Amino acid sequence: MRKHLLIAAGVVVVAVVSVGVLLNGAASDLIPASVPDAPDGGAEDAGSMPSRGVVRSWDIEGMEGVIDGDDIPGGCHIMFGAVAVDGFPALSKGQQVEFEWYRDEQSESGLLYECSRAWPAGEPPYDEPKAFRSRAWTIHPDGTVEEITEADLAEPVPVPVLPRLTGQTVGTVQMWNGEEGWGVIDSAQTPGGCWAFYSDIVGEGFRTLVVGDTVTLDWEQVTDQDGYQYRATRVKQHGG
Repeated sequence: MRKHLLIAAGVVVVAVVSVGVLLNGAASDLIPASVPDAPDGGAEDAGSMPSRGVVRSWDIEGMEGVIDGDDIPGGCHIMFGAVAVDGFPALSKGQQVEFEWYRDEQSESGLLYECSRAWPAGEPPYDEPKAFRSRAWTIHPDGTVEEITEADLAEPVPVPVLPRLTGQTVGTVQMWNGEEGWGVIDSAQTPGGCWAFYSDIVGEGFRTLVVGDTVTLDWEQVTDQDGYQYRATRVKQHGG
């Protein structure tokens, strides 16, 4: 099963569906960079004094992980929205990163520290543009990631081409509208009736059918022809 990941600037919404994960939001909106009660600095220093560490783990399914560092005994929990990179918001096990953190004793992760922003060590953190945009990726079963372009998203879903069913049989005229020049022919191969038009009757000049007459019928299966699933392509009257 492939997982589809969509990120767009705006309010964060996370929805888990059968085909994967749908994610909308800007990374900078997830968690404030400066948080009151952060140890060794407080609110003013938490965002400006990044720590360094190593990614202990990253769960590609849950899009979350843990960072280890000297300032955060036990590890720091991080969600995808805090990954400040231009591209797929994920980290890899063993990766060296710089990060900003705060203490959260009520964290559902079970760790005392939460990461508000993280980026590869030695590189500047990426700030998401304020203008609206969206990016999407496909996560393959082997863990590889492929970005989906706007052209890919615009491509229509291919409709399978079904084989055209046709045949020839003998049928009986069930009804005929002489004024409009159409009717219905019954046969074993066209259950529910086969729609027929006067122009498909073999002959010259004025052409019509008589209810109850037997005809040889060439037919094709259609999606809908005035409520019928079969349409005549050639009708030959017996004895005519």
